[in-house]
Amino acid sequence: MRIRTALAILSAAAISSFAAAQSSLPPALHVGDDAPKLPIIGVVKGNHTPDSLTGKTTVVEFWATWCGPCIASMPHLSDLADHYKGKVDFYSVNTWDYNGKTPGEKEEVESHKTRVNDWVTKNTAKMRYNIVLDDQKDTISTSWMFAAGRYGIPCAFIINDEGKIAWVGHPMQMEKPLEEISAHTWDIKAFMATANPEIDKAREDRQVQLNISAAVKANDKATLDSIINESKTKENTISMVISMSSRSNPTLALDYVKQYFGKEGETGTPQWAQTFMMLAMSVKEDADKAALAKFSETNANAAKPATAALIYTYHARVLNSTGDKAAAMVWIDKAKAAVDTFEPSNQKDAIKTFIDSTAKSFKS
Repeated sequence: MRIRTALAILSAAAISSFAAAQSSLPPALHVGDDAPKLPIIGVVKGNHTPDSLTGKTTVVEFWATWCGPCIASMPHLSDLADHYKGKVDFYSVNTWDYNGKTPGEKEEVESHKTRVNDWVTKNTAKMRYNIVLDDQKDTISTSWMFAAGRYGIPCAFIINDEGKIAWVGHPMQMEKPLEEISAHTWDIKAFMATANPEIDKAREDRQVQLNISAAVKANDKATLDSIINESKTKENTISMVISMSSRSNPTLALDYVKQYFGKEGETGTPQWAQTFMMLAMSVKEDADKAALAKFSETNANAAKPATAALIYTYHARVLNSTGDKAAAMVWIDKAKAAVDTFEPSNQKDAIKTFIDSTAKSFKS
């Protein structure tokens, strides 16, 4: 399984279970299109969103309290907000965060507002921008992110002063585009030429995910096998099948791991590491846990230096989930030692934060 960038995996690590609940694709949102509305249900900090996103460059960013990569991006986002104060408006939309006490349950709105407000109050120094709330249905992230083929957070959009989507991507990659968009030197047509085909491809992939989701729900292995065999990107489709069945049908997911790991595509990849991590949270039988830990360790031992720190951290999570906390901390130490070779190099601070937060979670 291939990796585009380590940064993409840091976003993928934050993919919400609420994203998996999406039942149909919203209308497409491309670079160059008018920015959608921002129907927030409350302001946690700063100003209310404007009725019209015109007349001024605006950043709209999406985050959640549970999202480690989002938290790691906050200081950088705050520095940009400070730098462009009075010139660019920043609105950070809390979404995918209505966490209920049981799977599938939604938190009550007022309880959600209180919890997020308390969280922001404790972290206000590193969130120096406007913070607003999406609704229980995640209406804003659906009409912005899902429409633009974005299914992981953090995610940021830059809207130019004409109210057009000028850029979309990870907030840690936003510095140069924001500088040029605010200075009216950004070549939006050139960006459209590369970004919009990527959006269309992501939406096509999402449709495949929806088809997989329906087949997993029906426990229809014949359809899943057909989807895999007909796929142009077989490795990625296998990963989708395993990931999307890992919670509701971990036995089916583990069967696909046994069928394809080491036989289809590369090993030693963040995609496999993330897949094992997700599955480890669901397997129940001791024999299945042991088998999964072995697969994960084989993958970790094959990791390349550029992504080893991330893969080792995911493997540590697998070990912790399957009950071996001592071994999990050994791999956390290996992850820390591998940070120096992590790529891209400008994401070393983010991966360090991810490792530290993971280690902390093992002790709680």
